[in-house]
Amino acid sequence: MQVSPPHSQRQLISGKVGWGWRQATYPISVNFGFAGFLMLMVAIAQLLQTGDLNLLSIAGFLILVGILLGIFTARKVVEVCRQNSEYSFSQLQLIGIGSYWLVLIGGLIKFSEPLSKVFVAIWWILPAAIFTGISISLALRSSKPKPTNRTKQSLESASLDFLNADVLNVVTYSDRTVLVSPSSLGQQPRQFNSLVMIVLGFFFWTMLDFPSAIRAIAAIAFTVTGLTGFFTWQAQLRSPEKILNLRFSGLWGISAEYEIDLRPFTSLSIVKLQEANGELSWMQLSGSSREITMPLAMTLAGQTKDAIKEGEPANQNDRFAQTIREEFHLAKQETERDSLGLANVLLPQGAGILAGTAFVAVGVLVLCLFPLPAKLSAESAISCFGVCVVSPAIARLSLQLVAPNSLQSDRQNHLKNYLQSWEIGTAILLVVSFLSTQATAKVGFPIVFNQILPLITLICGWLSVAIGVCLLAFVRRTPLWNNTY
Repeated sequence: MQVSPPHSQRQLISGKVGWGWRQATYPISVNFGFAGFLMLMVAIAQLLQTGDLNLLSIAGFLILVGILLGIFTARKVVEVCRQNSEYSFSQLQLIGIGSYWLVLIGGLIKFSEPLSKVFVAIWWILPAAIFTGISISLALRSSKPKPTNRTKQSLESASLDFLNADVLNVVTYSDRTVLVSPSSLGQQPRQFNSLVMIVLGFFFWTMLDFPSAIRAIAAIAFTVTGLTGFFTWQAQLRSPEKILNLRFSGLWGISAEYEIDLRPFTSLSIVKLQEANGELSWMQLSGSSREITMPLAMTLAGQTKDAIKEGEPANQNDRFAQTIREEFHLAKQETERDSLGLANVLLPQGAGILAGTAFVAVGVLVLCLFPLPAKLSAESAISCFGVCVVSPAIARLSLQLVAPNSLQSDRQNHLKNYLQSWEIGTAILLVVSFLSTQATAKVGFPIVFNQILPLITLICGWLSVAIGVCLLAFVRRTPLWNNTY
């Protein structure tokens, strides 16, 4: 988000875009290394059980190719950390991932159960090797020469200053545009760790030999948690236009953008809940006729470590609020309200949390109580992908129903002429249902229904859990509006 400024001629005045990028690559390297090692060990263990040396030779070749691809991909990971931007897949990467996914689907359709397990194990060798290559490359790129005695003290001092600094990064450009976002150290490890969790979710469903219910719950928990965590956020403050632009990146409907005109607002208030003794607080833009409550994902990020130790409210002295006030000349207010006075915030956020929790609980119960597919099939693998694509859109619609005063994303207006993710996800699930019915088309209806019921149960359970997790994530990332007249 910070690598593509709206004005190509503007120059950096203050701040550092990639603050903490080198430290951020350490946990990223560990995450990729752990996931790659885990997938490699499980896949190779299954291949060793066959005793076929030809399969091991194929695995060795795939490991070599994967490590080389991982080393090449690591360059982009480093660049993303330096620019503190969202990770976007290139067209070549999307074609490669899509083609490789189709190979998996084709193999599951063609091979019987014993051969399909071997095929899937070989299939996972390449992604595991890519993760391993990324980990190795990041570890080498992040390593620094041992400091001399002259510079050791200054480096240690700078490291301590960094650890005690606010987690928010403020960058100012010559056109009076200010960008506020988490630092690279605070944002990038979470983003890439979420990518690892998405892959591990698919890995658990296709490779684990646990009961179907355990595999299904583990797969959707990892996949959807990674899907909702694979995001970055940025606030763009455009002082001349009096515009506050809030951007959330993400996959398949997770992204959102809110453009707020600040001319009607006169102050930025920190509102505390009286019953919570100031432990719960919200940041609100206040005007004569309207209030907008800022997303919790942005306002809570400004809490410093000292504030956490002292038990101070998350938004009391955070850098985000201070920057907004200075750039737009807003007054500072701190008020306390009871539950009735904060009903316009507590009710929609509480309703969203309750609805998300209910969806997750229902989905887990469905996966635990009803029959699921006993073996891995192409339909179930496609269903997992389809559920991830369609669930964010359903979750946004559900949030609008339970919290009508949630701001709608402006990004949807820009994409109205394109095929949207929920349409693709719906088409995928319909194709899966069609393939399942065609496989048993020659038998009677009761038998057909009994044979496709496990897959329908799996889709419903996964969809319910995914919608719930997305709802819980959107509650933290959606501004709320309220008319005060």
